[in-house]
Parts: sequence; C-alpha cells; structure tokens
Amino acid sequence: MARELSVLVVDDDPIDQRLISSALRKFSDSINIRIAEGGLEALDSFSKDGLPDLVVTDIKMPGIDGHQLVDLIRGTPKYCCVPIVAYSTSMDEQDVRSAYMEGANAYIVKPSSQANYLEIGRAIIDFWTKTAELPRLS
Repeated sequence: MARELSVLVVDDDPIDQRLISSALRKFSDSINIRIAEGGLEALDSFSKDGLPDLVVTDIKMPGIDGHQLVDLIRGTPKYCCVPIVAYSTSMDEQDVRSAYMEGANAYIVKPSSQANYLEIGRAIIDFWTKTAELPRLS
C-alpha cells in the first residue's frame, strides 16, 4: 500500500506546475501538493508549512534557481535529508552533473507531452511511495 506523500513543486512556469501536479495526483489518492514559484518561496514554505516529503524542482528559474535551491537545502542541517528530484528542459550534461553534485536524488528532463508527464508522475509516485523508504522529517 502506498504511503501518503507531501510534495513541494518548485517551478516558475504555471503550465509546468499544473502538468506535473496533475500527473502526480493521477497516481496517488493520498498526495498533498504545494507549489512554490521559485527557490526563495520554496524555502519560505519550509518555514511556514513544514518540510515536504519530496521536493520536485525546476532547474532554470529566475532568482534562486534550482541549482542554488538544491545547494541551500543540502547545506542546511534541518533540511538536508529532504529528497530532491530536479527536472528541467535542459539535457545539458553540465546541468545534469551539477544537480547531482549539489545533492539532487534524481534528474528528469521535462517531457514534451502530457502522456510523458503521466509516465513521470507514475514513476515518481511508485518510487517515492512504494519503493523508497523516506526519512521522518518532522
């Protein structure tokens, strides 16, 4: 049986926010999705709403981008165990390598179709609710 999952989606694009959120909801009846439009808003959400079980963050954003956000989360002791999935339109090897070096748990290239978003949503839900053991963060 899948566990409940609290996900913070960090993306400055409302369409991508909607697509990834809808794809995640399709495969879980017990998911709580919060949205942040950038890295600063994500960090504020940690303080205001508590730590999510998982962060799904875009890499290319204005202000505190996804690379900086991953680095800040991993560098803050009370946040450092939050799993992070980086996702971006970039397939650039340096972006992928940087995300992993900063501490992302996975890197996913944003899909070009809604069907592919559904595949990614299913994979994220299956892995993080049925396969992986998540740390207790509260």
